[in-house]
Amino acid sequence: VTTSNAIAVASGIGITPTLSLVLNYAGKKRINVVWACRDPGLVEYILHKIDIGAITKKSYAFIFYTGMRELALPKDLPSNIFIFSGRPHLEHTVTGIVSAIHSGDGLPEEMYEAQEKIANAPFQRRMKIALSRVVEIYNKDEMFEFAVEETEKAAAAAAVAEDPVPESDGTVDTAPLDDSDPETAPLLFSPDEVPEGEVSLIGLDSMISEFLGGIGEYSRSDMDTFFRQIDSDGSGFIDRDEFDDFIGMITTESRTLSNSQHELLSAMERSMDVRRSSIDSSVHRSTHNNILGNDTTISYMQNLLKYSEGDNPLEDWSIFYCGGSNEIAQILREVTSKYNIDFAVEKFDW
Repeated sequence: VTTSNAIAVASGIGITPTLSLVLNYAGKKRINVVWACRDPGLVEYILHKIDIGAITKKSYAFIFYTGMRELALPKDLPSNIFIFSGRPHLEHTVTGIVSAIHSGDGLPEEMYEAQEKIANAPFQRRMKIALSRVVEIYNKDEMFEFAVEETEKAAAAAAVAEDPVPESDGTVDTAPLDDSDPETAPLLFSPDEVPEGEVSLIGLDSMISEFLGGIGEYSRSDMDTFFRQIDSDGSGFIDRDEFDDFIGMITTESRTLSNSQHELLSAMERSMDVRRSSIDSSVHRSTHNNILGNDTTISYMQNLLKYSEGDNPLEDWSIFYCGGSNEIAQILREVTSKYNIDFAVEKFDW
């Protein structure tokens, strides 16, 4: 890689040499990753075993998943990693990345720094601030009903399992709930033991994962303490009145935030917004919504070349492809030729 900025496009197993190259240049060059893959096991392995966010913290990583099975994603993806369902529109994607970085409007390192700020804040503070803002976006009924449904799913799974307290019920991501004393942690309940319309710890954790994706990592003891704050009567379940009372309390507290809490809120809002945008391209609602690319970013690139007065404004960009798709290679040749960007192919027929 001879340019300071690059886009590494990979398909399938081509991600392996691509990430090796990215790691080699980490901190030296800005290499953005665009990966199309239909193998859910490979996507999950890469996301769980390799810290893509750390090695690309000054770059973007776009994953376009084309498989059928739902992905089991890590609890907290770095904010510079985007995951989309379906095939990429490569011209949109390329122009989106180049435009965001060239214009400075949506630099990935700013997202990464915001996420680090979140990670360094106490869990209770993060959770309360996040909830106070999420209820302005989502309906409280929707959030509570989702938690109730997840509680019922977990109870049903516990009832049919050989072990009444299984390690995982297959429907709820309990990854962060694994580091406290099991004797003090709330257990899974059978359907007969779950009060109708109430929420267990598993249900609350699932709701947080679904609606508050930008709060950073947390442990089982963190969640246990938070659950007990809401469960005011100590029943082991949260009813609707307890949920509403807690939301009302933290919403009132959020009106008198300190300067440092306002900074944390700002970082969390950016992170949650990116998280909401990165599940499906059809609901891309990020404040940096041009990152994915569209006709606007194509126009930006065309005008950049049109008014460059003879110089090549993109001479410090290059694109290379690792994979076995002739179709992808051909599209990239056309895109790079159109925008006068260097291009190279390394084909893998594995």
